[in-house]
Amino acid sequence: MKSIGYSLLFMLFFANLAKGQYVPEPKIEAEVNQQIWKPFKQSYEAKDWRTFNELHSDDVLRISKWSGIKIGQEYKDRKRISYSKSTKRKQTIDLRFEHRIYSENVGYEVGYYRVIYDEPGKDRLITYSQFHVVVKKVNGIWKIAQDWDTDTINGNKVTEEDFAKGTPISF
Repeated sequence: MKSIGYSLLFMLFFANLAKGQYVPEPKIEAEVNQQIWKPFKQSYEAKDWRTFNELHSDDVLRISKWSGIKIGQEYKDRKRISYSKSTKRKQTIDLRFEHRIYSENVGYEVGYYRVIYDEPGKDRLITYSQFHVVVKKVNGIWKIAQDWDTDTINGNKVTEEDFAKGTPISF
C-alpha cells in the first residue's frame, strides 16, 4: 500500500513538472533579483524615477507610515525620487532578505534595507528599515505589486544588527 502512495506522489510530481507548473525557487529568486532588485538598486541610487516606477505593477499598493497608503498611479506620480535628483546628496541602498517564498507567478519577500545618504558638508546618515513585498508576474515580467516598510519592529528601531541577520542579494 505504501508503494502505491509513493508511486502516486511521484507521478503527480512529474505530471506537474511536465506541465511546467513546478519552478524551483532558486530559479524564480534569480529572475526576481534580475528583473526587480538589480534595477531597483540601480534606479534608486541614480534617482531614476521612470525606471523605478516601471518595476511596480500598475495597481501597486504602497504602504508606509511616512506617506500613508498609495495605490497605482497615485504612488507612481510622487516626485520624491525625481525631486531628490536635484540635490547633491548621494544615496546608496542595500537589501537583505529574511524570507522569500514563491509560487509560479506570485512571491512574498521579507527583508531589511539600509540607505546611506552622503552629502558634501554634512554628516553621513544611515537608516534601516524592514520591508514586506508581494511580487507578481505581469505579462511574463516580475513586478512589485505590494510594498510595505517600517523603521520599527514591535516598537523598537530597526538596527544594523537586524539588517545583518538577512541574506545579502546576489546578482
